[in-house]
Amino acid sequence: MIVAGGLATRMQPVCEKIPKCLIDIHGKPLIEYQLEIFKKQGFKEFIFCVSHLAEKVEEYFGDGSAWGLHIRYSIDGERLLGTAGAVKMAENLLPEHFMVYYGDTISHQNFNKFVDFYFKKKAVVSISLRERPKDYKGSSLITIDQDKITHFIEKPTQKIIDQYDGEMTYINNGIFIINKSILSSLIENEKCDFSYDLFPRLIEKGENICGYTSKDFYVEIGRKEKYEKVLYDGLFR
Repeated sequence: MIVAGGLATRMQPVCEKIPKCLIDIHGKPLIEYQLEIFKKQGFKEFIFCVSHLAEKVEEYFGDGSAWGLHIRYSIDGERLLGTAGAVKMAENLLPEHFMVYYGDTISHQNFNKFVDFYFKKKAVVSISLRERPKDYKGSSLITIDQDKITHFIEKPTQKIIDQYDGEMTYINNGIFIINKSILSSLIENEKCDFSYDLFPRLIEKGENICGYTSKDFYVEIGRKEKYEKVLYDGLFR
């Protein structure tokens, strides 16, 4: 599932008329690069979870047949439900196990190895992680113990960051493999975010949430300045 339903407020005016997953990177939409990576690794079934300018995504990709893919759509309502809430809306389209991928990122990781890890660990959720650079201020702060995630703190304060000084910590890549059963705890049409709400709650309950660490290429393009840097650096040419 490609989650790409946000309003892209941090990407204005670039995303005034197009959704973030369709921003142009050297003549091709951002998410098309990732679909090509997935296809090369054997993934061909996709659900686009969209809202803001959803018709633009469907108009461009259609049913995916032009790319040798099968694409379906789940349209979020006028009231955005957060990442987990939006996935809950598509529950009837989902198999027992599925991958969630945020549509404003590019990753070259081996997704088949990620899937193997998920099943080997018998996890209800596996989260793709990368090491958190020293003095990094944004994103999440995650700790793991023998692959099991012990803490998941979204947008930690400096005080919290200082508490983990000297420990190995990680950042969420926005790529998850999920057992559909966890969606049963969510209330339909109720706002819920994976990182702020659902994952910390599941970890607190002792559920088997595992972290898969990767050093493969990864870039997130959630802000206008990051987009400009990607263009300037000539990535994906």
